[in-house]
Parts: sequence; structure tokens; C-alpha cells
Amino acid sequence: MSLIDKAYFTLEELEERWQLPHRDLVYLAENGQLRLSVRLFGVALEFGVYEEVSESERFTIPHERLRFTGFQDLLECDVFRVFRQGQVDVSYFKTPDKEYCHLIEPTSTVSVCRDDLLVRREERDRVEAQRDLVQKGSVAPPPMQQSDDYRELRTAGLSFHLGPVQARVVKRLHEAAASSNAWCDGKLILGEAGSASTRMADVFKSQPHWRRLIDSDGRGRYRLRVSQR
Repeated sequence: MSLIDKAYFTLEELEERWQLPHRDLVYLAENGQLRLSVRLFGVALEFGVYEEVSESERFTIPHERLRFTGFQDLLECDVFRVFRQGQVDVSYFKTPDKEYCHLIEPTSTVSVCRDDLLVRREERDRVEAQRDLVQKGSVAPPPMQQSDDYRELRTAGLSFHLGPVQARVVKRLHEAAASSNAWCDGKLILGEAGSASTRMADVFKSQPHWRRLIDSDGRGRYRLRVSQR
């Protein structure tokens, strides 16, 4: 098991984590149930929206053009082609309805092969929560040791020194971990803890390893990454 707090994963890592055969992972990706991404470096992208003129006609309204380095999600049709052909030239990327994102000159296309396919952490967490996927046969998450006020705790070889709000959040999540439903609404938990912020990442930004302690389902719910042994 990796001890690195990763932002993305290869398909091989997910096959091992989920204990799924490759063909099942391919099925999820080709049918839009698992979003695959590709990492881009210094490409020219245009972002914008589609304006509907009629049922058969629409035109584009650009909002931004920039040099982009980061991740973009692939369209299902390109995912299908890369699995069948091994490589595909991509111009457009997956966006919400009525929006678009595509490459522009001088980078009109990028070549994507199977080894380039990645899954972002938030997408992995979303699919795991949605399908209740677990690491079959893996060791249970480590238990947590904490002070009475939860200001100091230790788990998975890491020590945390928490602020008052952070401690109240962890205490509430720890109580939920012992119940039948460990997942909690993030905004509700933060409000109960007295936080002025509604984002878990903002509250725990002073804790570089907080994602080793708290898990997200990608839809606003959180739980502790600990067992109740």
C-alpha cells in the first residue's frame, strides 16, 4: 500500500485497490461511470459556452484562452478509441453541458495512449463511495489514538496537533465512525464545530496530511480513515 498522498492514480493502481479485472475498469470508463483524465503541459486551450440558435444549430462563445498545465477529463468516445486502438489524437475535453474546452493553435491536438490515462483522487473517491468499493483482502485502516479533547492524535504513523475547530470536526467524525453510517455532511459538521468556512480543505489547510486522516466521497461528505479496533 502506498504511503504517498497522491493527487492521481494509474489504472493499474485502481485495479489493485478495487480488486477489479481490467475489463471491468474499461467498461466503467467507456460508459462514463469512471472519468479518465490526461495530464497536459503548456498546451493552448480555449474555454467557452455554446449558444443554441435552434435544435440543429449552435455557435461558440469563447470565455478564455490560455496556456494550460494540469489535468483535463477525456470524452467517452476518446476513451473508447484509446482502449481499442491504443492511441488517439484528442482535440476536445469533457465539460459540463453547454460548455466546451478544446485545443487551439499552436497545439491543435495531443496524442493520448493507454499509459497516459489517469484517475484523479476526487474521481476515485466519488466512484468508491457510489459503488461501495473496498480493497478486498487488504489490511484494515489503522486505529486512532487521541487526547480527550482531540487536540492531539496519532494514526497511521502520523501525529496531528489540531486547532479547536479541527478537533471538534474530528471528534464528530470519530463518533460517526462508530455508528452504522460513517459518512457525514461536510457543511453540517463544520457548522456544528463553529467554523466560519464551509470547505473542509480550508479548515484543515494547516494540516498537510489531513487527507490521510479524513476521507471524502467527492460529493460533500466526509469520514475518518480509521478503524474502530
